[in-house]
Amino acid sequence: MNINELEHLTGITKQNIRFYEKKDLLHPARNSENNYREYSQEDLTTLKIIKLLRKLDFSLEDIHKVLLDEIPLHEMLEQHLIELQARQQELKACINVCKDLLETDPDSLDLEATLTKMDRIEQNGGKFMSIIEDYKRFSTAARKRHFSFKPDSMVMNATEFSEALCQYAKENDQKLVILKGGMYPVFELDGVEYTAQRAFDRFGATIHCTIAHPEEDDMADIPEKRKILYRILNGPFILLLVIFIFMAISRQSVGWAALVAAMIFPYLIWMFWMFPKNK
Repeated sequence: MNINELEHLTGITKQNIRFYEKKDLLHPARNSENNYREYSQEDLTTLKIIKLLRKLDFSLEDIHKVLLDEIPLHEMLEQHLIELQARQQELKACINVCKDLLETDPDSLDLEATLTKMDRIEQNGGKFMSIIEDYKRFSTAARKRHFSFKPDSMVMNATEFSEALCQYAKENDQKLVILKGGMYPVFELDGVEYTAQRAFDRFGATIHCTIAHPEEDDMADIPEKRKILYRILNGPFILLLVIFIFMAISRQSVGWAALVAAMIFPYLIWMFWMFPKNK
């Protein structure tokens, strides 16, 4: 089978099939005459297993262990079931708090009491979603997608471009592999493939790097609504909110405090309402 036939039979896109190959989950043969990939019935079965386990929210690392028979599937399923049940408990706790918030008059909402209640639930074994950890994962992936830097030279030729990439990798203690040179190079940085281009502004040259395979950015499992929330967290709203909080504290003003509360409350309601639906 070729990759188009495999895509049709599995419903998995060609991009993801190649991604699984790169992650060492799939090992197609190569045609000796034209070097094209040729997929077997075994490859088809492997892809269906990958699709099944991904739908069950298995990590690529765990799927790799199953395919290599490092851990029996039955044992891995038992471990995963325990994790899913723990996450179910997290959702249950979030849902209960959301219900309480919806039944509470906004004017009489006691944020301190609500947070104390959540702490008590956590101490008794219940867990809330780790917004910070999830957000950190999103931020890391977002930084991987696009980044820019100022080289020491004006990058007027392919040699200077390669030197600039090498210098960036060295300064950031990252492993660089240049796959294709030139003024639009393709390279790997710590195993992640990027394309790059040079641009000029009044401060000189800037090199802009973009991930070549967005499906590898570890954000595919994050619901779109939650991504919007995290983009807001990265945006000017938080900066503005921090400024208002600082002014409220420094002025010790009831009016400023009320304004901050008015800004925070709908944001918290939206966050609590959204997250359980998109876990």
